[in-house]
Formats: sequence, C-alpha cells, structure tokens
Amino acid sequence: MQKMIEFLSQYKRKKMPGWLKNLNPDDDRKPDIQYILNGRVVFYPACYSDGFMVQVFNTSHSAFVYLYADYAMTEEKWTKILHTWELNERKVDGHITCQTSTGNFRGYDEIAHYDYSFDEIAGPQDWEPHYEYNHGPRHGKRFCRLSIFERQEIYNENYGAKRFALLYINDDGIMIYDALWGSKKYKAPFACLMEDYGLGGTYDTLGKGGRMEAIAKESGVYPKFMIFGETATPWDNTTKVPEVYAEKGGCWGHLRTLYMKEEK
Repeated sequence: MQKMIEFLSQYKRKKMPGWLKNLNPDDDRKPDIQYILNGRVVFYPACYSDGFMVQVFNTSHSAFVYLYADYAMTEEKWTKILHTWELNERKVDGHITCQTSTGNFRGYDEIAHYDYSFDEIAGPQDWEPHYEYNHGPRHGKRFCRLSIFERQEIYNENYGAKRFALLYINDDGIMIYDALWGSKKYKAPFACLMEDYGLGGTYDTLGKGGRMEAIAKESGVYPKFMIFGETATPWDNTTKVPEVYAEKGGCWGHLRTLYMKEEK
C-alpha cells in the first residue's frame, strides 16, 4: 500500500511551466490566464482554507497550479489567511489533521499576486451554462486572486516544488467547473477534490447525482484524478485507485480516497 503522495510521484513533472519559472515578481504584468489554466490544474471546490490538495500534489511534484473556489470566503479573510497560514495541528482518532491547512504553506512565501476579473478567466458570457446559478459570493464582492509562492531556501526539492501558483475565486465551485471545463474552454483539470459539508456548506452534492457530475457526463470532461471525501459518494465512470491508502484531511478529519476516471 502507498500514500497518495507516493503514488502521485510517478506523475512528477520534470520541468516547471515556463510562465511560472520565468515570472519576475517585480513585473506588474499579469501572467496570461490561458497559459495558467491550460496546464495541469488541481481544482478544489468548497475548499475554504484547506491546504490538503497543495500538500499532496505539491509534495509529489505532480502539479504546479491550484484553483480554489469557495463562495463563503472574502477577500479580506483570504489575504489574512495567506499571511498567517500556519500549521494548526489537532488529533482526530490519533491522526494529525489541521484546522486551516495541512501545513504545506509553511516554508513558502507569497512573492507576487495578481487580480483578475471573472470575465478574464472564463471569458464573456459566451458559454452555455448547464444550469441557472444563483449562488454568488456570500459576503462582499467577488475576487479572483492569483498568488505565486516560492519555497524558502532552507528547504530542498524533497519538501515541494520551487514555485507553485494558487488562483482563488470566491464563487460557486459548480458554476466555475461549468464555465471553465463544462464549456470546454480549457483542458480538463488534472485532479479535483469533492467533499460535502452539512450546515449549509454546499447547496448541492459534489458527489454522485449532483450538478457537477452531470456537467462532467454531458460535456465528457472529467478530471484524471478525483479525491472523494467520505461524505461524498464517488461519481459514476470512476474507479478507486488500488493499493493507495485513504487519508484523513480537512477541518473535520474525514477520510479521503483517490479515484481515477475509468478508461473505455
């Protein structure tokens, strides 16, 4: 049996994307979003401030770009989190999990950030939504912030990539999946984490039978890898990756299991 990081290491990218490697933090010009989102992207809807996906895919060097989406976040709160993102451990059933982050942001500095409009990312409303969406940001205005992180010099490649990029959009993750991938505007995401939360956390399941699965089925656009939390039923047309442990993560310490899209 392997941990997710060990399994995903076989998908290690040997080279950092050119736009990220050559980015000059002193240059005010925004990176081209087409280059960013047509690369290998890890998507995490309803993420809030959980660093699990960065920990898994950054430590394995299998991705450099992360798209986080949560309509409960505010720009002020996210900015504060970025500058105070510390490992906040607590034990759940003997396993160490984290309240706000899995700790992989410790050891990295945000060296640059750029603000985009949603139209710059998704294009004008020239895509056909699969559903009507009425769930914009819960608090304040929408923001789309791209942060560039660089590893501190005291750490080496075993800790994680030299640089990675995280785009945070405080909006409906299902709508974002539809706009970017259901519309086939960009290449399918490399991976996605789906976990359902009660108490009004999500208005529709991210697991089987929900809108996001329906969009994937109709468009034919699936992530290569899907991680399902124990509260989300795995989608049809997916299969559990054998010989890989389920791992606890997130603020509730739920087990998360790695799946792949079935190849026909």
